[in-house]
Amino acid sequence: MRKIAILVLVLLLAACGKGLNGTYADSMGMIHYTFDRDGTVTVEMLGKAQQTTYVREKDTLKVKVPGTESEAVDFTINQDGSLQGPLGVRLEKQDK
Repeated sequence: MRKIAILVLVLLLAACGKGLNGTYADSMGMIHYTFDRDGTVTVEMLGKAQQTTYVREKDTLKVKVPGTESEAVDFTINQDGSLQGPLGVRLEKQDK
């Protein structure tokens, strides 16, 4: 019984920690977010790149604003896998 409980706990933690992997960009190619499964993301805008962290909570991504302790930008993960952000920003996964 204990082994089953441990297995269930491990599976639940793995499901909750599922991160993104890959590069997402806006339609004009001016904004790029490159996500790693370890919770880091590189944000590139207008040729300048900064690394920060993100947390996935179900269908929401909270990307920490670089240089701040608590501010984050929230993105909704759409059914098609794209990311919807503030001010109408839509990021789509790029093929590489």
